[in-house]
Amino acid sequence: MMRLGSGVSAGSQQEPSSPVDLAGLPARIWRSLVVGSRDPAHGFHWPVLASLRSPGAPDARTVVLRHAEPADRVLLIHSHRRAGKIGQLQTWPSVCLVFHDPASRTQVRVHGEATVHAQDALSAQAWQTLPAHSRGLYRGADDFAVLRVVAGELDWLLLDPAGHRRAGLRWSAGGWQSGWLEP
Repeated sequence: MMRLGSGVSAGSQQEPSSPVDLAGLPARIWRSLVVGSRDPAHGFHWPVLASLRSPGAPDARTVVLRHAEPADRVLLIHSHRRAGKIGQLQTWPSVCLVFHDPASRTQVRVHGEATVHAQDALSAQAWQTLPAHSRGLYRGADDFAVLRVVAGELDWLLLDPAGHRRAGLRWSAGGWQSGWLEP
């Protein structure tokens, strides 16, 4: 798990080579996540979801970001209910989503807790919004699930030839606490 202060403290005034508004970074990240959830051409549309298949045995796969809700810190991903990740997440709900957008040279890691929704109100609502060709992938609503990830920590990295910049953000007391991180 990322730790603020492992390198630079949350209150550090260290500035990267080009100014980045640390206070505005949470909104900037969530704007990119919202765009990524709506635009299949955006790099953030296709994150990698990492989970545990057993203690000490990580597992990862590419998924599709379907919805981002900044106010609630929620990301939604669709899945087949019988996919291996479903059982993994029901047993070990801690996840990491890795987003990469080559166009902006940005990587964001989202650490959070996932809940699986199948045959409930959230999955029924998401099912109703699916186009017919997408519904065919699941062979019916009974095989459809929604993964709801609540973000607790964000790790933002700008891959800049002039010098990479990295910030860590942790949700605490109703707001994002952030600081510059090294390396």
